[in-house]
Amino acid sequence: MAASSITYQPAMGNGKIWDRLRLHPFLFDVLTTGLTQVAGLAANFILVGAVSKGMGVVTLGEYLLVRRISAWLLAGSQLGIGIALPRQIAHTVEDAETRAKQYFLAGFVVVLVFIATTGTAAALNAQRVAHWCFNSENRALVYAMLLLIFGTAAQCIVFSYFRGLERVQVANLVILGGSVVVPLLAYGMTYKSHSASLLIASIGGGLALVSAIWAVPRLARVQQVRRHFFSDARQLLTDGIGRIPGDLAMGGLLAVGPMLASHYVGVAQNSYLLLGITCMMMAGVAFAPLSTVLLARISRLLGTGRRTDVNEYLGHLRSAVWQLSLLLAVQGLIFARPLLLWWLGPSCLPGVPVICMLLLSVPAYMYFVALRTVVDAASRVPYNARNSVIALGSLLLLSAAAIRFCPPQKIVMGVAAATAVAVWVLALATHRTLRSLKLANLPARFDSLGLVALPAATSLAAQVVFHFQITKIAFALVLAANLGWMVLLLRKSQPQWLSFVWGVAFTRS
Repeated sequence: MAASSITYQPAMGNGKIWDRLRLHPFLFDVLTTGLTQVAGLAANFILVGAVSKGMGVVTLGEYLLVRRISAWLLAGSQLGIGIALPRQIAHTVEDAETRAKQYFLAGFVVVLVFIATTGTAAALNAQRVAHWCFNSENRALVYAMLLLIFGTAAQCIVFSYFRGLERVQVANLVILGGSVVVPLLAYGMTYKSHSASLLIASIGGGLALVSAIWAVPRLARVQQVRRHFFSDARQLLTDGIGRIPGDLAMGGLLAVGPMLASHYVGVAQNSYLLLGITCMMMAGVAFAPLSTVLLARISRLLGTGRRTDVNEYLGHLRSAVWQLSLLLAVQGLIFARPLLLWWLGPSCLPGVPVICMLLLSVPAYMYFVALRTVVDAASRVPYNARNSVIALGSLLLLSAAAIRFCPPQKIVMGVAAATAVAVWVLALATHRTLRSLKLANLPARFDSLGLVALPAATSLAAQVVFHFQITKIAFALVLAANLGWMVLLLRKSQPQWLSFVWGVAFTRS
């Protein structure tokens, strides 16, 4: 067991006590990955609030719209190599370090050359692209978006390289720099300009520079380039291109609504829709580390034919997702107004109904985030891509209906409702896929719904007492009371999913 543990040794003195302080390396990777994601969430939370208060709601709307559309375009611009590269490196057995650098060179060059080529074509038609994407004549937003896509793609390939080598801590440093350090520094340098395009361009340029610092020393040591480059590039493209439709559909599910709305409403109104989507995505990140832990266990059980155990695991996971996501969604709905006021200022309060509409889809989105990797582990058929296309199709139909039949002042709310319904369609399609794979035979348990109901009653009562204008001190007291209720309820009910998750997370087998 010592070989597979992380042991913290003192610099001097008796090491027997320290020998007991062991942490399973897989759990250590999951915990640090979770902390990295939390840091990224916190940085995004701070940056959005700072842009809203320091640059104005219009700049915030432009910033969020460009970030959302660039994330969508990035999904296709990577040509699937962001997934193909770590898989190919991980499958390399002989001379792994040398071959990893050769694959890295092929993936890095192919992706960045493709983005540079298509980006040049887009830049030459910047005015048309600005009209299509933003319903604006601001070509600077297009140039900034292209630089952001280039820098983010470079960072993704660097991350994929270290991910394939299973150097999780280094990969986390890459993400930490790109999601925390670079955006906050870029804001610090550009906040006086009140320009979304300058802020976005600074982030993109910073990502490109930091990625080059990571990549160049490794690329410089690549050997036998002529012998392997074209075959490696062909292999990566063969593995990656098939994933593009699913990646584009999933990205479109989060970008098409705001993109369509931008042609019918102002930037300020559209920013409410973008904020709601951002909140939904933040909630989804909560289950990413847990999904990582469970995926390894489920994959191993499927590989050994223990499907009954997998059904038990997934039954617990689904119970945890539903109960915790309902708790988060209900609390978000109750405190949406004060939280938005403290976060972004009074200028964004008109967007509370739109954001609440999207909060209704938080349980569905968290269900998809927690279980999509299980679908991938269970079958080589791209079910997630099919489900994403179905959800995107429903979004397009419902958004078109909202734009056609809603009055102008209700279009944003209509598109928000369409997005919420589409996310639920995605969750239901994912559940149906699990059933078809015989991985959802055991029903999710709702034996701890008091975990949702009692904190909700406490929070709602507090809001009523304060006439829905609760103070920060009272909010902190309510939060502490709710945490106390939750601890008591969990100790009393001892839900099976909690015991299961605890056992899986801290197992050494």
